[in-house]
Amino acid sequence: MKQILSILIFLVFAQTASAQPYKTIGTFKPYKWMIGVSWSAIDDNGSKFGKLFDVNNSWNLLPYPSTLTVDRYFKYGWSMEFGATYSKYKLGKLINDSTNYQGTFFSFDVNAKYSFYQLYAPSARWIDPYLIAGVGYTYREEGAATHAPTVNIGGGINFWIYKGIGIRLNSTAKLGVYPGFWETPENYLHHSAGLVFRFGAGNRNKNKEFNRRKNKWIHKGGKRHKQKGGR
Repeated sequence: MKQILSILIFLVFAQTASAQPYKTIGTFKPYKWMIGVSWSAIDDNGSKFGKLFDVNNSWNLLPYPSTLTVDRYFKYGWSMEFGATYSKYKLGKLINDSTNYQGTFFSFDVNAKYSFYQLYAPSARWIDPYLIAGVGYTYREEGAATHAPTVNIGGGINFWIYKGIGIRLNSTAKLGVYPGFWETPENYLHHSAGLVFRFGAGNRNKNKEFNRRKNKWIHKGGKRHKQKGGR
């Protein structure tokens, strides 16, 4: 697990450092706010790496969208994302190696997000891969861990299909912090797919450059006016 964390951290910082020479990162602002609505699947079967795609027996799904995300963009590909998810554990689904659990599920998350979109935005603006890391809180009505603080690590991709509308695919590992960090029933996987809407795109430095040129023109015009008046 430590190796996976080290690799993710290295990739984020390496991409950020290599992106600094490009003017696109500093000047291009893909959005200010992004709102997402998604269908969710909670995989809490208790198996770390096994049965990852055991949809019928392990995934808890609802027929309607049950995850809401709000993303605030800052700069250089970095943003902060807030998320809330509602789901239900159904009797017969595998929950921590047992099929006897059922009830309500809630989770709330705050994640830092780094988007690789900034590295190639001028040439391919329709695809937007990203990594996330943060903290969260999970409530299970039944189970070994009713109240569970978590550390979140994951990633996903947005496909921008029309202007500010996109399709989002995301997978996040929720790791319990008590008791233990790895060997704990609080761990689970959260998969989601849905729509995202972004607002407030623009070029910040372009406006600054326009204002700078405008001020220079006014300043020069004032000097000429004074010189003519003095004569």
